[in-house]
Amino acid sequence: MTKTAILILASALTFTACKSRQNADTANLPKDISLKPDNNLIQQQDREELSLMLKEIETFATSKTCSDASEWKFAAIGAKPCGGPSSYIAYPLALETEILEKINLFTRKQSTFNTKYQLISDCRMVMPPVGMKCVDGKAVLISEVAEVQ
Repeated sequence: MTKTAILILASALTFTACKSRQNADTANLPKDISLKPDNNLIQQQDREELSLMLKEIETFATSKTCSDASEWKFAAIGAKPCGGPSSYIAYPLALETEILEKINLFTRKQSTFNTKYQLISDCRMVMPPVGMKCVDGKAVLISEVAEVQ
């Protein structure tokens, strides 16, 4: 009888321990992001805000006609998740102070966005243009690759 009582007690403890351990583990597991539509909605809203900011910067940069490339400059814009700029943008020197503020704000917000949503990228460096020229009234950045081809 003692062996049977010990066997029943050991079995009861085993089942109870497994059950409480299972509940404890699942309670601490992260929730699936797809089950949290609020996060997806907020990320989409943040992405749209960045997109609008970029369009505003591009519209502002192209508000003047390019007839002399020496009156234009370019700047790094955006932030890749691995670091470095996501691209470069040409702008007229006459708008430099205003546009650089907008570019810097956009770059900071994109960097924050990348960190907030733990984004990753190819980590490839985006090389700066080697020059610029005016084509049909628009500033066109010249990359090293374009010069070789």
